[in-house]
Amino acid sequence: MARVLITGASGFIGSNLTRACLKRGDEVSVILRPCSSTGRIADIASRVGLYRLDVTDARALHSCLAKARPEIVFHVGARTRFENRPDLQDLADSVEENVSPLIALLSGLAACDCPPRTFVRTGTIAEYGDCPTPFTETERERPGGSYAASLLAGTHYLEMAQPRLPFFAVTARLALTYGPGQSESFLIPRAITQLLAGQKVSVRSPLDRRDLIHVDDVTTALMMLGDNPEGAGPVVNVGTGDSPTVAEVMRTLIKLTDADVDLVKFSDQVRDPVELIVSAERIRERLGWSAEIKLQDGLERTVKWARENIIPNFATEMQA
Repeated sequence: MARVLITGASGFIGSNLTRACLKRGDEVSVILRPCSSTGRIADIASRVGLYRLDVTDARALHSCLAKARPEIVFHVGARTRFENRPDLQDLADSVEENVSPLIALLSGLAACDCPPRTFVRTGTIAEYGDCPTPFTETERERPGGSYAASLLAGTHYLEMAQPRLPFFAVTARLALTYGPGQSESFLIPRAITQLLAGQKVSVRSPLDRRDLIHVDDVTTALMMLGDNPEGAGPVVNVGTGDSPTVAEVMRTLIKLTDADVDLVKFSDQVRDPVELIVSAERIRERLGWSAEIKLQDGLERTVKWARENIIPNFATEMQA
């Protein structure tokens, strides 16, 4: 049991991490941006200390930290999509949205009267970009977009600052995380909803390969890193080490949703297949962690959740 502070608790991974920490018996506080919805944590909001603030507001952050007195901080909040702009404004936006808040949070934690013992930050598989696979933590990263570059900058800032921080810090580079409650802006939840509703699904790059990890495995890994960051090192991959093709994933979803096979249209692959897969050897060797939820089981859980929560709402909206 520990005093835990989580940023980004209104998001998919952050809300699941909040629930996992509560289940473990932790005393949990969360930081939400002033405009963030509490929808994902509405049923547990009374069980957490909820602080609405922008972490770049030094005074508000200082007050929050003085009250929450966290022993473990999970920094999960980040903006994941930036549209490429001709004027390169997406570069500046990604720094403002993802790098500046990280630095502000580190500064506030380092200066508070009772700093935490652990700081765990979520990174992304996208930081590697155009690198040989499977991606290892020692690769020279080549990010391909503003989101990936901003998170990579945060990874390097955090590693550079470690000798000056009064707590251990680690970046967990996550493979492609999926599970119940994920936004339909992502392929798996969108495809599940469409198949259950009898709608057509278009797959543009069926031969691409993806390392897909269930959100419950991610939260387990993050909490383990929170308990033992020094054992993991400054950067550690969190993934399955497996990479099914998009076509294989879609065929599994067709079976799980009992959908007509003709609902899915596989386009001809117009470019070389892209593989996104991490090596999870470091976290396995150093902490004994490995993903436990097989893809079939994880997709079954996600489909079941959609049947019970999304489709009834979808049907109601169609009748209105």
